[in-house]
Parts: sequence; structure tokens; C-alpha cells
Amino acid sequence: MFGKKKPKNTIKVMYYEGLDGFSQDFPCTIKLENELLIITNQTTTAKLSINEITTIDTLPEENFLAKYHNTTGTTAKMGTKFYYVIKFSSSTGEPKHIAFWDVRSKTMTYFLKLREKIQPHEHYL
Repeated sequence: MFGKKKPKNTIKVMYYEGLDGFSQDFPCTIKLENELLIITNQTTTAKLSINEITTIDTLPEENFLAKYHNTTGTTAKMGTKFYYVIKFSSSTGEPKHIAFWDVRSKTMTYFLKLREKIQPHEHYL
């Protein structure tokens, strides 16, 4: 009634790192469609099969910076900034990740539901 209805399986978040052509700390849209994760900013689209995803980390900013950048601190002015890290294997088998951040609780819910769709992977040592 008051605007466009938001499509299901879609969320807007802030992109952080891991994709060529995406600007850090700019908004992007993530949409799950037919087992394909579609990540879009104003000019670029990236697609990732849900089957290629090995795990999704949901971390407060301090933990993210410690784990992925070997540093500490926070940039959040109010509340806690959470980072959502999608880990996957590239077409060459190399482990990679894409990171996003947001402060809204519905983003955490979205990524936790997405995590449920990921098939367990076997790891060999």
C-alpha cells in the first residue's frame, strides 16, 4: 500500500571485500534464486551457486577483524556491526570468501536461514 513490496529471499547489505568491481562499504543486494546467490551493486552482478558455498560465518566486527585481518578494533558508532562471510571454493578449487556487513538484526536472520541451505562438505587432511 505504501510502497513496493520487498521480494522474498532478497536483502540489502554493505559490501566489504572479495569481489572485483564492487566498491567497499557501498550497498549491494543479495538475492537467492533457484539455488543461485546473486549479488548486485549499481553496475556489477556476481553469481555464486549455493553448492559452491562451504560455510557462512556471522561475526561481530572485532572478531571478523581478528580472524580475517589480524587486527582489532571497531568502527561502529552505535551498537554492534556484524560481518557475514561467505566462504566458497573457486572454479580452480582455491578457497575464497566474500564479506558483507550490516547492523540490522534481520540481516543476521537472513544469513542464518541461508546457512541452513548449505550442504555439508567433506574435508580431507
